[in-house]
Amino acid sequence: MQSIRTIIFFFNQYNKQVKKKWATLLLLFLFPICLIGLLLGLIAGLIMPPENTLIRVILVDEDGTKESMLFTRLLEETATDNQFIQIVSMTKEHAERLMEQNEVSAYFSFPEGFTADLYEGESVTIPIVGNPSKPTESQVIKQLVDSMARLLATAQANILTINDYAKKLDMSKSEREEMLLQQFMDFTLYTLGKNKLLDEEVIANVATSSPKHYYILAGWFTLLSIWLLAFYMVVGKEEHAAMLVRMKLFGVTIWQRIFARILVSLSGSLLFAAVMFYVIEQFIQYDLYVVDYLRFGLFAFLYGLLFLIGVAVIDVWISSRKIVLLLQSLFTFFLLFISGAVIPTLYFPQAVQGVLPFVFSYETMNWLIDIVLEERNYADFTKMMVSTGIGLVLLRLSTIAKERWSR
Repeated sequence: MQSIRTIIFFFNQYNKQVKKKWATLLLLFLFPICLIGLLLGLIAGLIMPPENTLIRVILVDEDGTKESMLFTRLLEETATDNQFIQIVSMTKEHAERLMEQNEVSAYFSFPEGFTADLYEGESVTIPIVGNPSKPTESQVIKQLVDSMARLLATAQANILTINDYAKKLDMSKSEREEMLLQQFMDFTLYTLGKNKLLDEEVIANVATSSPKHYYILAGWFTLLSIWLLAFYMVVGKEEHAAMLVRMKLFGVTIWQRIFARILVSLSGSLLFAAVMFYVIEQFIQYDLYVVDYLRFGLFAFLYGLLFLIGVAVIDVWISSRKIVLLLQSLFTFFLLFISGAVIPTLYFPQAVQGVLPFVFSYETMNWLIDIVLEERNYADFTKMMVSTGIGLVLLRLSTIAKERWSR
């Protein structure tokens, strides 16, 4: 109980300290907005394609069977009315020539023996060649082809099951092959008949299909991170050794002071962020309900708390103010960079993308995009809450170890 009272006392003291620096707070609110707006605008203009840019893809059919020609024709027809992607069937030589002229984003092929492997249960591969000068579009096409491969694997399992039972019946080989072709056609029509493949794999990439909305949200996320760090630095002040001794005599711990500082920094930063999000919504109307705002706010709260815990751990263990500031700045940059707020994660190597879900900034940014831009009607807070709990325990143990070390 006494610990809670001490935390409240320091919270009030830090709050008064913040109110006295109203001029600094005004500059703190406006300067990052101008800086981040210019930087993100420059980055978006350099690396992102114009909104609704048509991605041209070439499909090379080297197999030449009924099944591969059917699949090729259906893919072309499916993409005809799609505003994001265009698929055209050509020869490999023509595809390579257009790639050199930078007129296509990628090309993929059905290799020779594709249909035979599909019927015989062999692993089906779909080679893809991306355009080095269009990495984002090439990554989108890779996701499209990966999804296609998963669908073909499902079709292969169904066809093999039917073929296995058909062999046990009194049916000629030609009749069995005709039946397998019909099953392949039925599955293909079911999969591609309503644009499922293209809608799920292309439109979901909001970084390319809607770069303006993506970078506005990324800018807001960057501002929140900068305000968190700036508030933490403004609130804290270096206490003299004599003052620290006096506080120890009165039973004041490092944990109580650090936690009060985190609460003040978090409340001030979230207030700034809420005002900024309200301003953004006046220009860009997001279709959000009350429950969406609650989910969005909870993710922002958990992210802010985890961010400040990381900053505080650095503050606890490093005594030099200059080194602390350097490490905290690098920590902030790392979290922003790895989250995809600066450069979309589509540009990251595949090995790095496998590690991203374990970083809380990426997790937060991903869910904010899902809630705001993709209108996701559910959210999973488990990972963030567990991370927050682990972070608080780590900070508590760090303060205890620091106090024992300084005795």
